[in-house]
Amino acid sequence: MTAPDSRPRTWIGTWRPPVRLREFAWKLVAAPDAGRRWSFAALAVGSIPILVGFATGSWLHQPVTGLALAALVLPCVAADRFFRAAGTIAIVIFSHSTVAIGLSATDPERASRILRGSSDYWQKTWDWVRHNRDEEYRAEVWLPRHVGLVAVAVVLGYTSFGAVPIVRGIEEIDLMNFYVGQLLRKSDRPELALLFGWHPWSFVRGLAFMFIVFEVVSLSLERFTGRSLSTRRRRSARWIAGLSLAILDGVVKVTFTPAVREQLFRNLSPDSLTGFVP
Repeated sequence: MTAPDSRPRTWIGTWRPPVRLREFAWKLVAAPDAGRRWSFAALAVGSIPILVGFATGSWLHQPVTGLALAALVLPCVAADRFFRAAGTIAIVIFSHSTVAIGLSATDPERASRILRGSSDYWQKTWDWVRHNRDEEYRAEVWLPRHVGLVAVAVVLGYTSFGAVPIVRGIEEIDLMNFYVGQLLRKSDRPELALLFGWHPWSFVRGLAFMFIVFEVVSLSLERFTGRSLSTRRRRSARWIAGLSLAILDGVVKVTFTPAVREQLFRNLSPDSLTGFVP
């Protein structure tokens, strides 16, 4: 176990958490190794809340999933186990998205009520697929937003120990899940709808934020608890990876947006194009 620093640093501004609070926080996050149980916990977090939300018609599954995922990631941060954290996030997102896409494809009306903002997002992206019209895909619109998202993720990731950006990430992912679910209903080949509907730049963005959020949470937890959690070399590597992937996100989006949109359009079923005028 990491020993506390003899002279712990401040956390935010000039505030230094009291010793008892530091020790209490450390006991909460320094959990013993869960062995293989972590993967089952991640699977449960990804699938159970959204199924309950669908059954009850509630959107609260999104913050519940996000907060539960943040709680699973914190012990990984305390132990400086990035790849365990990445595996946990991957299982949660995959299981959650599988359920969300399935529900969106089979019962879109009910799914839209528990996936906030999904109907509006679908209408905008559907207009983009059919007519190649969407302000969000213009570089002068999305680039400032993208830079702002990185800055917000750093600030809120630090101050909330990752909870806020993770919860927000679940909400953003569910917009994509509903969109993909609707594409499955309107496409000839569902495998192509899945492949291109989850845009390649979305995967790159997810990886970027995984590195960035893990690092800022590690730094925040280190300063809050007064314990050294990682090495300068590991921290530098995570910053380089995260920021490089954030840049790559923009490059991939600019480069591949026309090709992705073309593939999605070509894969639409004839029925979905009834009345369509190019």
